[in-house]
Parts: sequence; structure tokens; C-alpha cells
Amino acid sequence: MKAIVLTNAPVNDTQAELLKNTNIKKFAINGHAQVLNPDYRVCSDYGIIEYLLRFFPQKIVTTREWVPDDRLIYAGHISFKGSTMVACIEYLISEKYKDILIVGDNTIHDENFKQRINKEIDLLVANNEVNIFQYTNGNYNLPVKTVEQFIERK
Repeated sequence: MKAIVLTNAPVNDTQAELLKNTNIKKFAINGHAQVLNPDYRVCSDYGIIEYLLRFFPQKIVTTREWVPDDRLIYAGHISFKGSTMVACIEYLISEKYKDILIVGDNTIHDENFKQRINKEIDLLVANNEVNIFQYTNGNYNLPVKTVEQFIERK
């Protein structure tokens, strides 16, 4: 199974159209990428669940915070490692996704935090039978696969 992780990273018009219209499940980090029609949101930060429930229609995978709502999917088996990106990938692996494309660039945080995210993702790749790609050369220790290649349109 394939999944796409959406962040606030830039995409061109062609990529945006492919992402909007693909049948591959898309998981947006927190409040990012609404224009790309995500299927789910993933949240591991405290204090954001009410905001996401109020302003976004998608189901929300939450790893730490819970309020009664039919749209919440509680993933308490995912331990917080400081990054919603890492929590999202760990959740996708637990749900048996084997091919994951990160539409992200790992540039939002300082250098130490970027390296922590890379270390955690490297461990997930090493310890699981999963293929994780980045959509451009985006500061992850991952191979690049374009949106077009991942969706299998040339």
C-alpha cells in the first residue's frame, strides 16, 4: 500500500493537480496542505486537536491528545519522539503502508532538530520493510522519487 505525507512544502501546479486527484491515501501533518485534498490529518502536538476538528473536515490520527469525537483515530501505540512527521511515518508503518512519499523538505526547524528527525526516520527505515522517499532533495536521508514517479504517471 502507498501513502503520501503532506506538509507545507512547495509544489508546482502539475504536482498539485496530481496530488489533489490521486487515489493514494494522503496524510497531512497538522493543519498543512488543505488545498491538496488530504484524506487524513496526523497530530502529535498538544493543544491543536480542537483547532483541527473545528477547521478541517478530515479524520485525525492523534498520538497524544484525545477528545470525544467520531473523527479522531487514537494511535496511542505511537510514542512521541519530538516530531509529528516521525509519528506519522510510524503510524503509516503500523498500518502496513509499504511505500511512503514525503512531500516535505525538513527545513522548518533548526539543524539539530532536522538531524533528530533524520535519525528517527533512518531507524524506521532500517527496522521495517518500508520504502520511504522524499519528493525532492529535501534534507532527508532518503532517496528521491518525484510526485509523478510515485503516483506512476510520467
